[in-house]
Amino acid sequence: MLSYHDYVVVPQLGGFVVQKQSAVIHADRITPPFSTIGFNPLMKHADGLLAIEIARTEGITYRKAVELIESEVDTIKSRLTHTGIFKIENLGTIFKNETGNIQFTPVEKINFLPANLGLSELHISPRKAKTDDERRKVSFTLPKASTLRNAAAAVLFFALLGISQQVNDVKNTEYADLSSIAFANLPEVTVTPNACPELSKTESPTETTVVINDADLYHVVVASLPTQKSADRLCNSLKDEKYDCAHVLSPIKTYRVVIQSFNEKEEAIKFMLKLRESDKRFASAWVLCK
Repeated sequence: MLSYHDYVVVPQLGGFVVQKQSAVIHADRITPPFSTIGFNPLMKHADGLLAIEIARTEGITYRKAVELIESEVDTIKSRLTHTGIFKIENLGTIFKNETGNIQFTPVEKINFLPANLGLSELHISPRKAKTDDERRKVSFTLPKASTLRNAAAAVLFFALLGISQQVNDVKNTEYADLSSIAFANLPEVTVTPNACPELSKTESPTETTVVINDADLYHVVVASLPTQKSADRLCNSLKDEKYDCAHVLSPIKTYRVVIQSFNEKEEAIKFMLKLRESDKRFASAWVLCK
């Protein structure tokens, strides 16, 4: 019980209490923190915790557990009266001192306590005091000329790698890069809210999902969601706000919600830029190209 309780009271005998010891630094080692077990003869009042645990583990009634405890306590007291000592396995030794009071000595290593698991002493090498002459001695060893040349060549090689042009830009493959066209003089495009490309619909008993061929159009994507249900919910919300062309693309890892699709790339970019400026909710909108 002491492995998961701070104390255990044995009625009419005393209480066994878990005591925590701090780490100690010695001259040659560091003793880790550990827990030991103390004994308080004044804790004799039964709290029922020991009887409940015995009844649970032994599969007996609470009354039977109480009788078992009383019988064991009588045995301990009888042994103390005749021999003055009683040993509890894996816990310690109970004995009577010269004045007749009960005392307790725990075993040296109490391995069943969780705080003591996996801890061991750390040995420290003694510190060697240096003389004044040893403190003054400072030596430097210069590398060979060939080593310096190799090091310089390695530094130059990695510097060239750092300034080389990036070949595979994963970010740019996932998201449209608008830096090159943000200030371009694009032709004026008039976006008609209801001018939607022809979409194919897949109907189910509970919901209607709009699926469009990704390879045919340029799509202004406003969200990428993990489930079909969440994507449909956002799509329906956009349609309630008069974005009648909103639809969900065929899933590729995520479900991308498109607010409108276009046949021309310039039209899609123009619409996306206006959308970003007009509504902060779509500040991260991007164009999915062919």
